[in-house]
Amino acid sequence: MANIQSHMSQWVHNRSLLEHIPAKYPDWIVTVAFYTALQAVDALLAYDNVTAYSHDVRNTTLKQTNRYEHIWKHYYPLYDLSRKVRYLAAPAQWVKYQDIDKNVLRKYLYPIEKSVKTLTKETEWPSHHEIKLIVA
Repeated sequence: MANIQSHMSQWVHNRSLLEHIPAKYPDWIVTVAFYTALQAVDALLAYDNVTAYSHDVRNTTLKQTNRYEHIWKHYYPLYDLSRKVRYLAAPAQWVKYQDIDKNVLRKYLYPIEKSVKTLTKETEWPSHHEIKLIVA
């Protein structure tokens, strides 16, 4: 269970960074949102005594485990979007800054966090607020 705390700490760290990334970097906001979700998921996996050493192992575990079904349906699109904005040219064509709150945070990150918190009932998650992105 000690590993859960390290993932939760990294989740808090990554989440706090989201409010400081300038609007001209929507690709990095999406990337940090994805890694925020990843740390929450890894905390859940640690809670369940599951080890995911890579994206492939984590993705397979989420996809093939009924307990994680709700997380998978939000996690995979965020994973896919983060890869697109990182590796394909013109990241702004994949996600517009003004759409990040609705189409990334509310659609993917917040539901993942809510599901993880629900499934780790005994774990004390730090309180948090909705993320306030820098005004463009």
